Amino acid sequence: MKVALFEYVSGGGFSDKNLPSNILSEGYGMLCSALSDFRDAGHQTDTLLDSRLAPFQPPLRANEIHLVNSQEKLKTEFLNLLRHADAHLLIAPETEGILSNFLRLSEELSIDSLNCSADSINPICNKLKLYKRLKENGLPVPKTDEVVIDEDVKKGQKIIENIGFPVIVKPKEGIGCQGLSIVKKFSQLPMAINKVKEEAKTNTYLIQEFVKGINASVSLIANGKKAIPLTLNLQIINLNTPEKASSYIGGIVPFDHELKDEAFHVAKKAVELFRGLRGYVGVDLILSNSGPLLIEINPRLTVSYVGLRRVSNLNLAKAMVKACLCDELPEGFDYSGCSIFSKEVLPRLGENLLKRTYSMKEVVTPPFPLHDDNYALLATKGKDIEEAKTLFKKARHKLRSIVELR
Repeated sequence: MKVALFEYVSGGGFSDKNLPSNILSEGYGMLCSALSDFRDAGHQTDTLLDSRLAPFQPPLRANEIHLVNSQEKLKTEFLNLLRHADAHLLIAPETEGILSNFLRLSEELSIDSLNCSADSINPICNKLKLYKRLKENGLPVPKTDEVVIDEDVKKGQKIIENIGFPVIVKPKEGIGCQGLSIVKKFSQLPMAINKVKEEAKTNTYLIQEFVKGINASVSLIANGKKAIPLTLNLQIINLNTPEKASSYIGGIVPFDHELKDEAFHVAKKAVELFRGLRGYVGVDLILSNSGPLLIEINPRLTVSYVGLRRVSNLNLAKAMVKACLCDELPEGFDYSGCSIFSKEVLPRLGENLLKRTYSMKEVVTPPFPLHDDNYALLATKGKDIEEAKTLFKKARHKLRSIVELR
């Protein structure tokens, strides 16, 4: 089967603006990982690539790579990519309807999809509506309220008085940690609101109680009706007050925790609430003293896939194909070992040194020299977490030694 894989950030979604290295490292890493799995599963693969990355000759395992240098060409190349494929997998943010809009374009061509349906995505993009739906169905969510961005700050202060410090202030729609802050006192609220304004795609923002606990996620495979949890994953997040940016750094797969079974239960129930969620789905949670709380449903590949594929005893591309095209879910899913993955900030490298990083099996995304500071994504696998940590330290040291040759 010929499969078209499209990842928004590395595939031309930013073709008319600055290509941000931070989220590029995540997007390219997911694309590279998925391409390898589909090739290993015996499928032909085609993909799109931002033309600014082409001179670096990135090591993508695709049969064909089509370059994109403008937004106009993006739509043309995307449709051409799909017209020559039997099935597609799209990796794109849900914000501003980006993922659902690309999916609707693909639906017009009647090509088999390995994604969630476009109609299933919209109800979970609006975080406030998502929380209400989850709460109505007895699922645990943090206290959350909505405020119009241009309203008086006093409205937000009243909500915070009811919830209590600290609180999380974030966009109603968004991905990762963009626009997100922890607010510990009233004087930080105006700055947090301004931070949301820079990222907001709507005219409102959310104030949410801060729940102490561990940031985690559950990876699932779904067929549109039922879902099977695969692993519980640790999320490493740098959560900051408004003066600094909050950021997603990486994670550990799998994550052994006493709340694993409860996390699996609520993640599975949450995904099954929304008909049409299929293929790979990620659910973000907080593992708190009172149990897991649901934070977000991601209707697409997440960065945890980079680690999951390393420990999975099942080819995840095959699992997605069976779930989406045959309605079959994995039976007896198993994994071995532990994977650690994390982003590393590096200075600009010359072409020869950059290509030396390509030979490192731990480098999922190389530090493409687009800016003064560039992000690489590293991933290792060990028989247990301690070995994975040791291997990660060695890989990071090796990468740093290449940088020192500048």
